[in-house]
Amino acid sequence: MRNYYIYGGKIHTMSQSGTVEAMLVIGDRIAMVGSKDQIEPYLPPRTEKIDLKERAVFPGFHDSHNHLAMYSVARKQIDLMGVGTIEEALEIIGAAASKIKQGEWIVGRGWDKSLWARFPTKEQLDSVAPDNPVILSSKCGHSTWVNSAALKIAGVDRDTVAPPGGAILKDDSGEPTGILQDTASKLVRAFAPQNAPEFVLEAVADCIPHLWEMGLTCIHAPDPSSTFRIARELRIERDLPLRIALMPPIGDVPLLESYGLAQGYGDDWVWTGQVKMFKDGSLGASTALLFEPYEHRPDTTGLEVLSGEQLEAHVRRCISAGYGVGIHAIGDKAVANTLDVLESCRTESIQAGVRHRVEHAQYIRPQDIQRFNKLQVIASIQPAHIVADRYMSDRELGTRSEMAFPLTSLLDSDVVLALGSDAPVDTPDPIYGIHCAVNRKLPGDAESWYPAQCISVYDAVKAYTKDAAYAAGKEDVIGDLSQGKFADFVILSHDLFEVDKEDIASVKVEGVCIDGKFVVQPE
Repeated sequence: MRNYYIYGGKIHTMSQSGTVEAMLVIGDRIAMVGSKDQIEPYLPPRTEKIDLKERAVFPGFHDSHNHLAMYSVARKQIDLMGVGTIEEALEIIGAAASKIKQGEWIVGRGWDKSLWARFPTKEQLDSVAPDNPVILSSKCGHSTWVNSAALKIAGVDRDTVAPPGGAILKDDSGEPTGILQDTASKLVRAFAPQNAPEFVLEAVADCIPHLWEMGLTCIHAPDPSSTFRIARELRIERDLPLRIALMPPIGDVPLLESYGLAQGYGDDWVWTGQVKMFKDGSLGASTALLFEPYEHRPDTTGLEVLSGEQLEAHVRRCISAGYGVGIHAIGDKAVANTLDVLESCRTESIQAGVRHRVEHAQYIRPQDIQRFNKLQVIASIQPAHIVADRYMSDRELGTRSEMAFPLTSLLDSDVVLALGSDAPVDTPDPIYGIHCAVNRKLPGDAESWYPAQCISVYDAVKAYTKDAAYAAGKEDVIGDLSQGKFADFVILSHDLFEVDKEDIASVKVEGVCIDGKFVVQPE
């Protein structure tokens, strides 16, 4: 057991206003916070002293929506993130095809229709990879681009009917274009080689230190239940500590029920969080569920993945099993309908003591903002999407974008915010996320996008720490630096509360401690 005396900078506990000048860590816990005069008489023998040298300390950051397994694997696949044209993407895919055997699958992700102004086609993939099945997930994860070889293997043709909650885009002649949306993506994905458990484990092992370097100490992971085993194995057998609230998919509930495992099962390292399910798709795929049609596609208002009756049945089953829910809802109609269901289940939720979340909550009608507070529903939002989706939102929603990512409106209604990234959709870097929440623009841009919805640095940090811990059901042991809580904290090059808000994104992580152990050593 090692003890640390931290001093010489500003320590933001997020449990009290202002700062303290010193902190004592004994073993895995925060023993004291306060002035040097208060703490120094109680230093145990052989306590290591760490001079902050005017740097700042904050509680460890959470990523409140990070697909850990998917993000880890995506780091090892073809990456089309930020590729500006279809032609550039085809060059990358063609190069990959030239390096593998005929018939081997090409798997990747990250292409962005909003950059290309249109959906790509199977014929374009056929031109560079005719002899290899190709499956490429979009940046938002709600569209899949495949070639003819992949469609043939899956048996998807002009007569194939999309499953409920999905769509197979077809051309004027009725042939599939090569774009599958939401649940329809499974038609091909079921034939693609599944990543072996050993591969996923190694990918996550490689990813965890990458997350430490960003200042992340806790992840809320909407992931398969297999991630539970992976996370525990990596911590116990490889000493790769990271706190993980696993948000199992709705399809895993029967298994959890059969073993009598309620929310919170596990320990303070890995535990079950809310159950994840989908109400709609994404704005980028034009499948987010809206009350009014899309600006550029007046023929559609999006896609309903689960009907109101189906969603309510799922929610009631989860509550009965001892789980809150995390419902993916992006469009305004999806958010409103989700709140309708949660309101109908309010009494049972209170009795069960569970907390519910709306994941993404990207576009919300003004009349639904206060309902979050009334129903005590957490808004789990990803600030990097504000910057990434702003122009697409203007194109898809027009002036309705005024209520896209309404962070200020939610806070003004005393709604609990839990902020994250949706990695691999966007970077899990919490400091970049704080910048986006505060500035609503890229670093260096002149103008903020709907600046009335910019929030304070304090509120952004709180949503990445204290309130994120509340969303994960662990506010009693993590989330702030009060006495008795686990010693999860970060050392930053500059104080986020003092730097010019334009310079937030340039602040560096210079030390990370999890459970009283430094995983990123401060200099």
